[in-house]
Amino acid sequence: PYNRTGWDRDTVYEKFGFDEFLDKDSFSSPYRLRGYISDKSAFDKIREQFSIKGDDERKFIFEVTMQNHGGYGERYDNFNQEVYKVGASYTDANQYLSLLNESDKALENLITYFKGVDDPVEIVFFGDHQPGLCNDFIKLLNGKGNSGLTEQELENLYKVPFFIWTNYETDAQKVDVTSLNYLSTLTLERANIDLPAYNRFLAELMEKIPAINSRGYYSKKNECFMHVDDATGDEAKWIKAYN
Repeated sequence: PYNRTGWDRDTVYEKFGFDEFLDKDSFSSPYRLRGYISDKSAFDKIREQFSIKGDDERKFIFEVTMQNHGGYGERYDNFNQEVYKVGASYTDANQYLSLLNESDKALENLITYFKGVDDPVEIVFFGDHQPGLCNDFIKLLNGKGNSGLTEQELENLYKVPFFIWTNYETDAQKVDVTSLNYLSTLTLERANIDLPAYNRFLAELMEKIPAINSRGYYSKKNECFMHVDDATGDEAKWIKAYN
């Protein structure tokens, strides 16, 4: 629900194999919060696209929301940014948390809708990064701010929530630590879709290296995050194979 050319999506999505690409011009009189199309309208578009599919058609929809995009310094007539407050001096955090409240309500409506459809549906919900909030607020959370952090404390700044929900029966599972590179594998497994060779490798890697990104990896042996260059033994071998 934003500009078509952002991050070259108008060309990249076609190369990814998507059949259709909808941008902000595909929304008719959307409900907006601040200057962005709201999550409510974004999720309504998912429902609309699902409703027009054929009876035997399988559909994959990937949506990037814009409602909660930074910055959070301005005030807006169409949004009450103090629904949730963590202190008068943290106005950016107040606005962000109040936006999350709107996202929660929109997400509840989306899941309620898909609870009532007959086709099997899987919803994967995740964030791509934490919000850019003032250093004083980060210091309130971790006691340090953005500098002088250990590897573990640094990784905490890259942690985002996610969940996978289905309208068909699946066993509940809590994933304590993972990383974005494994999300496609978790998604395919929950959909009962046979894993391609690369995802089969990722499923094995996930058992050895539960989380990995450009900053480091989670060591099962040491039960903490470490820099990739500090890996030894079997963990180093798996990371090299992944590379």
